[in-house]
Amino acid sequence: MLIAGLMTSCSTDRDPESFFAPQDVGKLVVDTLLINGKALPQITVTRALSPSVAYSLDAAGEPNAIVQVQQWPSGLVFQYDATSQVGVYAPQSNVVVLPNTLYSLRVVTAAGEVVTASTQTPPALDISQWLLLDATGENIRQQLATYDELGDNVYFAPENQLTYADGLLEARFPRPDVLGFQIGIFSLDLDSDFVIEPDFFDPEDFESLERQGSSPALEVPEGDLRLPWFAIFFEGRYKIRVMALDRNSVDWVRSLPQEGGFNFGGTIGDNFERPIFHVEGGIGLFGSASADSIGFFVRKRPELSLKANATASNAQGRRLF
Repeated sequence: MLIAGLMTSCSTDRDPESFFAPQDVGKLVVDTLLINGKALPQITVTRALSPSVAYSLDAAGEPNAIVQVQQWPSGLVFQYDATSQVGVYAPQSNVVVLPNTLYSLRVVTAAGEVVTASTQTPPALDISQWLLLDATGENIRQQLATYDELGDNVYFAPENQLTYADGLLEARFPRPDVLGFQIGIFSLDLDSDFVIEPDFFDPEDFESLERQGSSPALEVPEGDLRLPWFAIFFEGRYKIRVMALDRNSVDWVRSLPQEGGFNFGGTIGDNFERPIFHVEGGIGLFGSASADSIGFFVRKRPELSLKANATASNAQGRRLF
């Protein structure tokens, strides 16, 4: 499946074929995202199917292709092998993606068709401060502990225990020279309760809330990125990931039809009829990004906890988890 908005901005139920125009049926599709400091990722090679065909990787996957990635200026070539899943190819070596480096992709099918693409990886993204500000945004209340400091214990650090919508969350960092950014939000405790309880919500409204989402492409001109409470709906552990995107990824995200995810000021681009592809001989995404993440624990506001306890005995069937 194509990288859906790079992280999660599109509905997980969406058929990947709906990204493509009718004239794209039968075209080769490449799909991967290189992340600075991580190993070279798998690459998916498929064909765009007719809208009348139910999408599956078994049906769309392109078998027996020659897949390679070349790094510049070193000229090193990294070969890929087919995996047990048709259309998915894995690198032969565990090579780490470098910042500020050009990588080119070449795919040759068994029939001799050639697909090429390239990406210039962004500079490193190093978020120096993850902060909880007061309601005015002028004063720092506390600085959050990071994965580098505590690993997965970050969720239990006292300074990372947050009350829903109490204060403002902000990431501050030296802004790398990139065109745009994206935020991804992941609720990790899949059985946790809601932190919101709007009186105007129906049960169907609660059922539609997702535990992960991502933003459109964001400019972040000053290197101060406000993290949105309105994209958090559940209690428990959260991971927020900020990504600095290469041109291919920015164009991909800004041109995707927005379904779900969250939206706010400072976005890049308008509505497009179809995604922007920087691929020769096919379509899809061969992009790159640098990333940094924070983890914390979100609790209900006290008034919501009291309300939930007072009404629990009379509200059987309302709770969805």
